[in-house]
Amino acid sequence: MVEKWLRNSLLVFMTIMVVNTCVFTQCNTSYNQSQSLKIANYDIEVHLDHKGKSASCIQKLNWKNTSPDTLRELRFYMYMNAFKDLKSTYLKNTRKMFGQDLNNRNKKEWGHIEVTQAVDRNGNDLVQNQEYIQPNDGNALDETVLSIPLEMPLLPGEVIELDMNFDVKLPRTIVRSGYGPRDFFLFVHWFPQVCVYEPKVDGNWGWNSHQFMPGTEFFSDFGDYNVEIYASDHLVIGGSGCKTFSGKVLGTIGEQLVRFQAHDLIDFGWVAYPEYETYTSTYGDTDIEILMVPEHYAFADRYLKAIEQSLEYLEKHVGKYPYPKITVVDPPTHTLNSGFMEYPMMITGATAYGIPRSVRSVESLVIHEFTHMYFMASLASNEKEEAWLDEGFVTYFEDRILDHYYGNQSSLFDVLGARSGNAQQSRNEYVSMENPNLGKIARPGWEFDGGFKSLIYAKTATAFKTMERIIGSDIMDEIIKTYFERHKFTHPKEADLRKIIKEVLEKNTSNFESDKYLDQVLHATSSINFKMVDINNSTKTIEAIREGNFEIGTEVLIMFRDGSSKTVNWKGSEKYFKYNFSSSKEVISAHIDPEQKIYLDLNLNNNSITLDPNKKPLYKYAAKLGHWLQAVSQWTSFMM
Repeated sequence: MVEKWLRNSLLVFMTIMVVNTCVFTQCNTSYNQSQSLKIANYDIEVHLDHKGKSASCIQKLNWKNTSPDTLRELRFYMYMNAFKDLKSTYLKNTRKMFGQDLNNRNKKEWGHIEVTQAVDRNGNDLVQNQEYIQPNDGNALDETVLSIPLEMPLLPGEVIELDMNFDVKLPRTIVRSGYGPRDFFLFVHWFPQVCVYEPKVDGNWGWNSHQFMPGTEFFSDFGDYNVEIYASDHLVIGGSGCKTFSGKVLGTIGEQLVRFQAHDLIDFGWVAYPEYETYTSTYGDTDIEILMVPEHYAFADRYLKAIEQSLEYLEKHVGKYPYPKITVVDPPTHTLNSGFMEYPMMITGATAYGIPRSVRSVESLVIHEFTHMYFMASLASNEKEEAWLDEGFVTYFEDRILDHYYGNQSSLFDVLGARSGNAQQSRNEYVSMENPNLGKIARPGWEFDGGFKSLIYAKTATAFKTMERIIGSDIMDEIIKTYFERHKFTHPKEADLRKIIKEVLEKNTSNFESDKYLDQVLHATSSINFKMVDINNSTKTIEAIREGNFEIGTEVLIMFRDGSSKTVNWKGSEKYFKYNFSSSKEVISAHIDPEQKIYLDLNLNNNSITLDPNKKPLYKYAAKLGHWLQAVSQWTSFMM
């Protein structure tokens, strides 16, 4: 204890005595600081050992008991222990990930985290009674949830302060957090983080402290973060929050100190890599920082444009971005498995040399991850139990943003005459499932055994798109704006969203049955496939069928030979549609859902029958095929 006190005192002195410093405020640290209840607040001091791929850390935790219960323990997420070995619940059934054979790992390539001290304000060190618990699966070898008993009970409304020391060893990156070649470090979900104590469905309060399990992401309380990072000065460091200080420390050789400050975050992540080039810009009130590796410099403007488009669109259709900054981290090619992810005020992209501008996979990913700043970071629903509330909305807006700026038929790619919109691609991911009835959406992530992304991301987004097309985009926007404004920084659940939907629909006198619709989308395995069966001018009948148990009404457009038409309603409760027409006019075609409102329909191609085929589409696709063959021929001759 004395040695640690001396070390801490020396570090404070060294921090004050700085030379060659660049003291600055990277962004507005005085932005709205009262957006959340600030239940969990962290001051963290980090000492990075880049050679040992580890860090020694000091953490001051300030946590408030907002429940009516008296608490006798605190629970902490210890996510890094998921990468301790193949015995953790997260990895126990995994032998390969991102092409890596995990069986052949060197012992030094695994990671872990350990709390070595937790002193309360009375001087009691609580670590002697700490224990790892396994509330989900009872796997005694899983150490991703830590229980620390309290010396004194924590009464309702009281605040506890703990002075904690912990050591964290990064793994060679398996997914997300870890290290890579040439001193690349990504510290995410890396510190002892208090679990959430909240009301359960039955009204009683309790710890929401799920282990780190496959198919789950993260859930934690809002708070303020002050993070100091001591590291080698050859590293370029970025992170969540605003960088408020950067400078070399007197008395050391080659060491720098970087400080960050952030308000109302559910987590804090940071990255270090010597080869990063920093690109900065400002859009409205938001500072944008992009950390690019040398091999991807050409993509910096594409990252920036994607962030600007996201900000413009989301602030118009959802709400004001509640933070002053966003950092975009471009992972190096050698550690690309650290990308594709979101953290408060910081996202990780992913790209590869040579991706043309007509293939917008880079933009799609950046837009998707930034949209998480609204649903994962600001609303912060429980990603473990209700992942669809985050990923579903994020994918829905990813589709909307890409389609808005690049066209709904060509937003994802438009290459040599072949093209697809982003929403089209999301729908296709769902409808092309081998079994679209594989399982329901509304269930915890760890209950999925296949189909997670197709259901949670694609089906949910497609269901929101269907809802938008039925009730209208203006009403849909009003629902989402109201939901975001009322529930940001509050951890909303499905019931909160449903209440908003019904409220806005009633206000706009819409007769859309939202509860029935959401029950079928979220809590059932039903699918829907409208299919036109027959047109018979002799018997003057039109027949169609709705395959699947999903009940939803639609329309059938009937076209006559003389150019006139008639639209007939098809009730959602009716599985079979049979229409008798008495007109002497000849029917030449019938189209179910002519405006394609029911985007959840598994097969849009069988929604119509025509007795007078139009050959123009055939000519169009034949021409496209010829264009493709010509391009391939030219490319082949060039390469030879």
